[in-house]
Amino acid sequence: MLAVFFQVIHLIILWIMEFYPYPELVIYPYLRSLGWLPYKQIIDQHFPGLMFFPVNLNSLGFSDPFSLKVLLILVVLLQSALIFKISRSWIAVALYSIWQPFFEGSQLWIDLFLPLFILPAFILFEKKKWFWSGLFLGLGVIVKQTLVPLVIFAAILIIWRHRGKSLPILASFGIAALIPAAVMLVYFGKLGILPDFWFWTFSFNLSQYAKQGILLPTAGQLIKLVWPITVITLAAIWLKNSRKDVGWMVFSIIGGIARFGFIHLQPAVPFFVIIYSLLVNSIYKHNRALAVAVLLPSLIYFGFFLSRQKNWLQTKFYSPADYQIAGEISRRTYPGDEIFLLGVNPHIYQMSSTIPLGKIFVFQFPWFLDVAGEKILSSLSSRPPRVIAYDPKSSIDGQKLDDYAFYLVKYIQDNYRPVQQIGTVTIYENRH
Repeated sequence: MLAVFFQVIHLIILWIMEFYPYPELVIYPYLRSLGWLPYKQIIDQHFPGLMFFPVNLNSLGFSDPFSLKVLLILVVLLQSALIFKISRSWIAVALYSIWQPFFEGSQLWIDLFLPLFILPAFILFEKKKWFWSGLFLGLGVIVKQTLVPLVIFAAILIIWRHRGKSLPILASFGIAALIPAAVMLVYFGKLGILPDFWFWTFSFNLSQYAKQGILLPTAGQLIKLVWPITVITLAAIWLKNSRKDVGWMVFSIIGGIARFGFIHLQPAVPFFVIIYSLLVNSIYKHNRALAVAVLLPSLIYFGFFLSRQKNWLQTKFYSPADYQIAGEISRRTYPGDEIFLLGVNPHIYQMSSTIPLGKIFVFQFPWFLDVAGEKILSSLSSRPPRVIAYDPKSSIDGQKLDDYAFYLVKYIQDNYRPVQQIGTVTIYENRH
């Protein structure tokens, strides 16, 4: 009953916190529903997962703020149930209700879904269901390629545990882990986009993105990690049987923290709270007061976290201004018209039933525009859209859009006239 109580508390907290449904989860499935090709027309460096296959969030009915928030709740509830299945401890569920929101848990992004694959894989691995464990991890990889190190870690663990007779086990696990990727490659081969897929998910990630997309943790983030790191260190020393859990935790995130953010730590949170609960239960057997003292920092952290929250019951990227912008664009265009959004939330395309200029979409980050910027400028010149929306306040990692995309800004200002201002966004129409 206590586990259910804390699950309810957790869901209430997520429901009233400001919700962040990332635009990629809306705009990519929307464009796929129109027949656009991933990696050739929809430029992105992630594996396809929830966005680029025929069965995606849009096809499943998750395409508006309410349904996406319900999806967040369902995902977290299922993960909480899996945590209880592994730990058999209401303390783990209670800790999850504290730490999952803390690690940007109200943000709906790819990393939030990964425990749905990692946790079943872990359960099956411990039950020696090698094929099914590998299959779940393989499915996780095609959602986000950052799980590749975890697959390698699990394979090494098999070799270590079953020295001398690991080959058939490793074969079963490895073949299963490769099946989802093989299906993905066959599907992309039929679409004729394998070279584009390889460029954006491998070549680009290891070159342009590696140079410009790196984001180191801030001093504030490191301070916030002091207690979680302390807990993991204590558990690794105190509880020898927790070391495999620590391994799964570390390798679930090690491939995705080059661009640091708390949301990218979400795959590790279930293992963190399981390890934390093991530590508390072990200490409780020797000293109840000390066990309570080990739990107390979590309450302090969470109290501080809640006190810093703003915009309760609001949804990021779906402000009244966003709806006004979409309505104004709809008034000036026809469904299916090509328009251009510069520095403006891209799901405005979906909200206004329009499509990106030149039938190519790319997020306007510096590392993408260095590769695709000239093609966008060429499309602006050769097939100028009727309407453009531009936000001069847009920036990424402290870099202003009008600095690194100055050539696009100049083209707009030279060839278009402003017709309406909505917040920081200006709507332009062609001068001709």
